[in-house]
Amino acid sequence: MLRRKASWGLSLGVSSSILMTSVFATAGVEGLAPIVHAAEKALSQEEAIKQAQKWVTIPGDYKLRSARMTDPDEDYNYTGRTFWNISWEKSKVGRIYVTIDAASGELSRYSNHLEDDQLGSTKNKLTEEQAIEAATQFLEKVTSEEERSRLSKPNEYVDLDAYYFKNQGQLVKFTRMVNEIPFLGNGFQIIVDRNGEVISFHREWYDDKLPEATKVIEIAEAEKKWEEEAFPSLLYKDLAGRTNNYQQGPGTYELVYEFQNEDPQLVDATNGEVINLFGKAASEKKIKPLGNTVSKETPEKLLITKEEAQKIAEQYMKRLPSNYRFDGSSGGGSSSGRGGISVHHWSFDFTPQNGGGKKSDEVEVDINDRGELVSYQVNPNGRFEETPKKMVITWEQAEESATKLVKALLADQLGEIYLIEEEPSKETLQSYADNGEHYEVQFGMLINGIPVADETFRVEVNPETGVAESLNTRSRSETRQLPKAKEKHTDQQSAKEVIKKQQKLQLVYLQPVPDWKPVKQSEPLLVYRYVGDNGVVKADTGEWYSFVEAQKKQEPGDIDEHPQQAVLDFAVRRGWMAVIDGQLGPEKEVTRGEMAMILAQMVDESEFRHLRPYFDSDGERRIHDFSDVPSSHPSYDAIQKSVEYALIPQTGKNFVPDRMITRAEVADMVARLLGYNDLLDKPELFKSPYQDLQPKHIPAVTLLSAHDLFKGKSATNFEPDATVTRAQIAELLKMVYDQQQKRH
Repeated sequence: MLRRKASWGLSLGVSSSILMTSVFATAGVEGLAPIVHAAEKALSQEEAIKQAQKWVTIPGDYKLRSARMTDPDEDYNYTGRTFWNISWEKSKVGRIYVTIDAASGELSRYSNHLEDDQLGSTKNKLTEEQAIEAATQFLEKVTSEEERSRLSKPNEYVDLDAYYFKNQGQLVKFTRMVNEIPFLGNGFQIIVDRNGEVISFHREWYDDKLPEATKVIEIAEAEKKWEEEAFPSLLYKDLAGRTNNYQQGPGTYELVYEFQNEDPQLVDATNGEVINLFGKAASEKKIKPLGNTVSKETPEKLLITKEEAQKIAEQYMKRLPSNYRFDGSSGGGSSSGRGGISVHHWSFDFTPQNGGGKKSDEVEVDINDRGELVSYQVNPNGRFEETPKKMVITWEQAEESATKLVKALLADQLGEIYLIEEEPSKETLQSYADNGEHYEVQFGMLINGIPVADETFRVEVNPETGVAESLNTRSRSETRQLPKAKEKHTDQQSAKEVIKKQQKLQLVYLQPVPDWKPVKQSEPLLVYRYVGDNGVVKADTGEWYSFVEAQKKQEPGDIDEHPQQAVLDFAVRRGWMAVIDGQLGPEKEVTRGEMAMILAQMVDESEFRHLRPYFDSDGERRIHDFSDVPSSHPSYDAIQKSVEYALIPQTGKNFVPDRMITRAEVADMVARLLGYNDLLDKPELFKSPYQDLQPKHIPAVTLLSAHDLFKGKSATNFEPDATVTRAQIAELLKMVYDQQQKRH
């Protein structure tokens, strides 16, 4: 066998068995002999646990939590294999998960959810070389020499969907090589934490035969085909969400060009056909809205009441062809909306007037406190019935029925909705028939006539009756904030040229993306694909936006050797503080708006679950608006959420978000974070430990001082009007977090 020279491992001191980067079969296409055979006897639970402990270290203070065998026929297990899923736990703060192939005993997946004290910052950052060395040594332990001989160099091929695990550590990927051709998505993915420990492992290895590479079109022909028939989509995308930058605030959606799964973007190397990531022949899709109506903005500051929501529900029911009568309310609840702000909703029941009183004809409608339709459900009490449905109608008929319901219920926003015309595979349709399940037809959302990435909803259609029985929508409050597209922006052809500069057309093996409900593992294809940096083309500027580079900029480059480096690093990893262009600014003074943003992130921790608002009243609620905090302000959502969680009292018309926060204001907010709201307006109950406090500041400062959280600048003075730096805030909140952990 021929071996490609590899020097990357020599400096790391790893064994020669790892140094091979690929191996070429002498004839045909290799298919690594499957280690698993269906007839083999599955490991017992005891054997599987022993095998797991062979692959990974389970500390003695971790107790076995569960061990469950996954059947090959279970939903979403489309590999045809049987696995043991085993987990260990330590005091509910540390968890280890291991997945073992039940036949071969090989390690399939491993993840270690470390305790926070194990995640502490280290003085010396883990380099990429050190991460590769640790990953390589782990790989040598848990894989065979034959498998390792068929791998690329580490991180030589980073999949287009690879994620930069900034909150966990460094990602190292070993891609499977077949006759010098990379098999994207196949191989091993390993995450190494800041201490050099492997905390995640994922094996993906297709065992069956692969298509032969003996007869493929020339790369020049493939490039010509791509030029003529590949078309990226123009869409709005939440770039901050894609890079995990939760604190970037509103307006993070931008207009970009990006290949979506259904877009023509690959060239089948065997026949020259341009296909999509589903492996299907594809052409440029034409987005057509269902109508031309656009929903109106709701500028009212008053959130609606239950009675008003009922009236809106009744109006929705009048849009349907049958006549319904109101039949009471079946309760309500709340959910997390934009920026984590709670959205209350109520359920209302309706019965057809000519339906004979059958339960199966009842309808439930959910309306939220913004006056929006949340869901529509026929026969809500029977939604979980296990009676299989006969497959009578076709997929096209299901689409027609679903579209009819959408046009009736959402008649006022049809210009913002389009049907996603992507028929399920034959295997998925057969699964529908075999299991008697509902068809699920998908719709996308539009703003300014342009699709919004990941903004979709589904309609369930009964395959036996053809009735569209359920519809679940999403609130439009987030996407209504999107900027309008400029009249002139980068055209599609120019965007393709930018993609060509950033990536390289290459012959690769690729496993098509499965349907949203995969039935079995799809067969790999041999395709030409542009491979390289993961990103999008910004339509307004024509510039390349690299996700990896954007995520790297969220790693603080200005806290090394800082006295509070550990707590600053902790605050960043927990998502409390945002890093902008690689800078955290530890000595930067904190504004009131920034403090609200920090607290809004912190209250999502389980240690502060008791602060989450509970709505037991159907009375009037108001949006917590300040005249100097417009919805476009970066702190708008955070201030709304902080007021809702009672971390900030709404007093006065102005919040002054851009003013530097004072020590007294920080003390007040943190005291509220600890649940002392009822004591903060009772200064007579406290004896001030400092001589420079106003009466209104005494309760909060006294309480925090008593907890050794926030001391004065001297023995006699607190200096309530002094400002606070990000390093000081990080130190304070880490102490608060640690105390809350001990209490819970």
